Amino acid sequence: MVTFVQKQNKCPLTAAHIHNDKTDLPMIIRFHRWLPLAGLALLPAIGQASMGHVASNFGLLPQDVASAQSLSMFSNQPSAVYYNPAYLARDKSGAMTAAFLFTDQELKAKGWGTPDKVVENDVIEDHSNYNFLLGFKTNLSTMLASDRPLVLGFMLGAERTGEKLLAFNSTTSQTAQSLRYGQQSLFLSLGAGLNVVPGFDVGASTRITLAADANLRAYTDVAGNTQYETLQVSAKPSIQPILSGTLDWGRLVCPGRRGCWLTGIETAASWRHASKFTANVDALAAVPNLVAAPGLPLKLATLDSYQPETWSAAMQYNLYKLRVSAGVDYQLWSALNSELNNDTVKDDSGLKFEDVVVPRIGAEYRVDNTLSFIGGVSYEKSPLVSKESRDVNYVDNDRIVFGLGMSYLIEQPLFLAQPVRFDIGYQYHWLQERDFRLSTTRNTGNQSGQQNPNCDAGTRCEDVTAEGDVHVINASVNLKF
Repeated sequence: MVTFVQKQNKCPLTAAHIHNDKTDLPMIIRFHRWLPLAGLALLPAIGQASMGHVASNFGLLPQDVASAQSLSMFSNQPSAVYYNPAYLARDKSGAMTAAFLFTDQELKAKGWGTPDKVVENDVIEDHSNYNFLLGFKTNLSTMLASDRPLVLGFMLGAERTGEKLLAFNSTTSQTAQSLRYGQQSLFLSLGAGLNVVPGFDVGASTRITLAADANLRAYTDVAGNTQYETLQVSAKPSIQPILSGTLDWGRLVCPGRRGCWLTGIETAASWRHASKFTANVDALAAVPNLVAAPGLPLKLATLDSYQPETWSAAMQYNLYKLRVSAGVDYQLWSALNSELNNDTVKDDSGLKFEDVVVPRIGAEYRVDNTLSFIGGVSYEKSPLVSKESRDVNYVDNDRIVFGLGMSYLIEQPLFLAQPVRFDIGYQYHWLQERDFRLSTTRNTGNQSGQQNPNCDAGTRCEDVTAEGDVHVINASVNLKF
């Protein structure tokens, strides 16, 4: 459960956002009936905003969840297509994986009892969510003359059985919004791993997101009645690369030699390009006898989900029954500062981000050929520098992530010729307390008590402490072929 509280505006493109569009048109509020039409046509399913996604927040499959992603760089399951596609080449057998990811979060922002309260409650988000994930990998080695391992991988994730397949939400808010928890829209990644020489593998894959555009033209009166409407909606994929490489030092330096001290030591590195979900709305309303031709223009450009450019490196030591891994991610969140300059919803909020380093450590203990246990921990510093983001009010915490899980292999399942593997992973996020100031320039008429002397002129504000926790359960079945 994660902690911040308040109800948010569920409509991402409403008259409240015109302030952020720098359009000084006092009559714009009268067109509230047709403006949401553009937004709703573009965004068929609305949820709470989030800059994160399942792969970065929690992990795609139980091994990723249970190890706090510390073993993800050395996983030959389909999720490797996102974390380290080179490692796909370590296992030539084909596999299909189906996983169910459940999250329960409670986020709170406890007010300090300031004179002019923006909100009365503490909880900003208290709900559960679930995602279905499908993975697939297959051997393509027969395409090569050398018969080197070449394995194709694919991962697909959808929130609530596709109910929010293209969910998008970018909104201003008087109350706190979680930066990294909320809706988890469509996840799609495709790539392959290739063995170059024994002990050295390379991989390349893609992370696919969408850029959506909506164009609305209409005649309207001040009551919002429209005619001669034209609405065009389109979405195009944005394909961003992921590159990686893996070295097995024992096989590379001393192949076939017994007692080599490098045996069992592996290192891996990967690079992921930044990815994002964006939307652009271009609306024009002609109001006869009220607004001069060609009409009243409104242009909105905004982003919802954003994942920074990330460099990852990890090392694994594989013993007889135990393997231990340690790694680090370097996430370039500072690039988001320039992205927000073009965001008409968030550009004037004062949001600022910095690059962060995320260390991870984990281990797997194999009891026998069929049963193993996994655990891991990571420390993730918040990339959000600003403690106040006027009219947007993002909050984010440093978090410590703990994971635990197990795997069980059925070597001779009924009716199947290949083994079946069952995995389950649990993860807990401890969100450490952090102070923020919620502020808004919107006058809702709910003002009570004295004006808070700490607020800037023309704003209402409240000092809060954000905290919370998150519980995650991931279960999967893996079928080999």
